[in-house]
Amino acid sequence: MLFLTHWKLNEGLSPQKTNEIATQLMEEGMFPPEDVEVIRWDGTPDGWGIVVWEADSVQAVNKGLNMWRAAAGETAFFEHTKTAPAAPVEETVPEQAAMLEQFD
Repeated sequence: MLFLTHWKLNEGLSPQKTNEIATQLMEEGMFPPEDVEVIRWDGTPDGWGIVVWEADSVQAVNKGLNMWRAAAGETAFFEHTKTAPAAPVEETVPEQAAMLEQFD
């Protein structure tokens, strides 16, 4: 199942600390967790971005996000995250069209 996360870094966390946390998690193989595949992970110059994940459960994605939260300690790594199941639009549009035909 695909999941999409929109995230924003905590602006109170220094770029040095952000980089330190990211380096630690990735070099130690803690992120992504074994049961999660990161399909795409993009960031912007303004400190926000998206992750497209593939996982069998919400718990697996939650584990991935909580790695970042735990690694930052008392300081929040993210100002916010928004995560939801996702599907390719080319698959959802025909499904929605078929559903809407039932109301004609």
